[in-house]
Amino acid sequence: MNKQEQIMDNLLNVDLDIIDVVRELHRGHWDSESLKQQVGDLLKIRDDMVQQLMSQKSDDNSCDCGHDHAHE
Repeated sequence: MNKQEQIMDNLLNVDLDIIDVVRELHRGHWDSESLKQQVGDLLKIRDDMVQQLMSQKSDDNSCDCGHDHAHE
């Protein structure tokens, strides 16, 4: 598994963790500061991984879809 694939795999795992915590909040724990903090921490981790993934990407701003994603 190359570095890009590993980051993408880690992103998926963090996304699943975020979903689990948000579901727990939805079940009635909206006032749980620890769960809110956990979501914030996971979102920061996710943002950092997305940044890493984008830095791994070559200067080619296109993907297989044919659209220019330079401004996204």
